[in-house]
Amino acid sequence: MRNIISGKALAYMEQALKQKSGDPDARIADYFDVAAGAGVGGIFTAMLFGTKDHSRPLMKADDTWRFLGGMLKRLLKGGSGRDNGSSSSTRANTGYLEKLLKEKFVNKNGRPLTLKDTIKPVLIPCYDLSSTGAFLFSRADALEKDGFDFRLWEVCRATSAEPGIFEPVCMRSIDGSTRCVAVDGGLAMGNPTAAAITHVLHNKQEFPFVRGVEDILVLSIGTSQLLEGGYEHEEVRAWKPKHWARPMARIASDGYADMVDHSIAKAFGQWRSTNYIRLQVFY
Repeated sequence: MRNIISGKALAYMEQALKQKSGDPDARIADYFDVAAGAGVGGIFTAMLFGTKDHSRPLMKADDTWRFLGGMLKRLLKGGSGRDNGSSSSTRANTGYLEKLLKEKFVNKNGRPLTLKDTIKPVLIPCYDLSSTGAFLFSRADALEKDGFDFRLWEVCRATSAEPGIFEPVCMRSIDGSTRCVAVDGGLAMGNPTAAAITHVLHNKQEFPFVRGVEDILVLSIGTSQLLEGGYEHEEVRAWKPKHWARPMARIASDGYADMVDHSIAKAFGQWRSTNYIRLQVFY
C-alpha cells in the first residue's frame, strides 16, 4: 500500500511536466532516458515505459496508483472470497493479478508486449529461486538476444511476487532458452537506482556522451518508510523467531534502500545537490 504514495508522486510530476512544457500530452517517458523499478515499482516502470506502437507510452502516471488502488481493494477482500493467509487465497490473489496484467500489457492486435516493447531502456529485478540470485530484466539485453526477452506481464508478475501473497512465477524467455523461478524483486534489489546508474555509465552504445555522474540527472522515489519507533533491549531479548519476522523484513528492505541512497549520494560528490534527488516519505 505504501506504493500508492509513489504513484501519486509520479502523477504529480507528470502533471507538472505538462504545465511547464505546455504540452497536455507530456509523459514521464518523454523526459527520462532510463527507468528502473522493483516490486510494484517494476509494474509502474512497465506501465510508464511500455508501448503498443513504439511511439507513445502505454499509460499515464495517474494510472499507476489508480491501478494499484483497485487491485488492493480486491485483494484485501480475499481475492475470490477465500480466507486471507491460506494457500487457496494465495492462488486466488495470483490468478487475479495475472488477469489484470495480461489485460494491460498487450498490443492493439492482442499480442503480449515484451521487454522489446518499451520506449526507453528499463531495468526490473526479481530474485531467481532456481539460481539463488538476483535476475535483472533489461531491455538492452532483450534487444541483444531473444534469450533475455520476456513478456512484460510476466516481468511484472515476477518482480511483484511477494512471498505469502502471490505464488512464485516459473517463466521462460520468448525463445524458451532462459528459465527463471521468480519472487519479489524487492528482496533482491529493493532500491534499483544504483543498477540504473551503472547501466548508463557502462552502456556506451545507448549513452555515448555520458562521461561520469556529472552528466546524469537521477530522480529516485522511495516507497516510504513506517516510523514505528525503536526497540529496547528488554523488549527484544526474549523474542522468538516468529517475533523477529516482521522487524527483520523492515530492517532488510529499508536498510538496503538507505545504504544504496547513502552510497549514491557519496558517489555523486560535488554534484550531489544538483544531479541526484531522492524522494522518501516517512509516516
